Amino acid sequence: MPVASLIPLLGLLAAGLGVLTGVPQVLRLLKDPDATGLSYSSAVLGALASGTWLSYGIALLDPAQLLANVPGVVCAVVTVVLAGRRLGVPLRHAVAAVSAWVPVVAVAFVLGGVVVVGMLATSVSLVKMLPQIVTVLRRAPLTGLAPSTFVLTQVSATLWTVYGLTTGQGSVVVCSAVTVVLAGIVLSRRCPPLAVARALHAGRFGVPGQLLVRPFVLARRATLTLAA
Repeated sequence: MPVASLIPLLGLLAAGLGVLTGVPQVLRLLKDPDATGLSYSSAVLGALASGTWLSYGIALLDPAQLLANVPGVVCAVVTVVLAGRRLGVPLRHAVAAVSAWVPVVAVAFVLGGVVVVGMLATSVSLVKMLPQIVTVLRRAPLTGLAPSTFVLTQVSATLWTVYGLTTGQGSVVVCSAVTVVLAGIVLSRRCPPLAVARALHAGRFGVPGQLLVRPFVLARRATLTLAA
């Protein structure tokens, strides 16, 4: 199969994973009223980002963007509504943000076309995680965050980065590459690597988890033996 024919499939795979990224957080908010550590500002900006990328995908008629962002917008809106209720933030703030942003996207498309819309989508996507990063850096409790959301975000963003490189979409490359880094920062704070390794070794995730960390455990034991 020619490499060129695999590029659309790569985009669809990235989009498919992108559809799933927000699901764990929605499920967590539905099951647990504890939203500690979840940034409402990031949730609102995430909805704006999904909407802007959807506009970009419609303008380009890009199937990957449409597949990712039609359900992505729905998931982002649900997250905003649930997070607002859990955190006690009035929904009018989100409505005001959307009302102010829609004309900006429309004017950008009229004046600069799809390229400018892509730039706007990239900008809001880069900014959307900053409030969450600030919360993380403040060492606030993050029990309200769903780790699976950030794992899926990293994997999806990595695929989007490759897709953007192969299709020459600079906006996609910049946005996705930075998202990989920012999601990694949040994930490393929510699930510290050492704590995850200990949980796997203790059998919390079954035999596959134990096998996954076994080489690291053996290497650590060998290092301690040599040091003694």
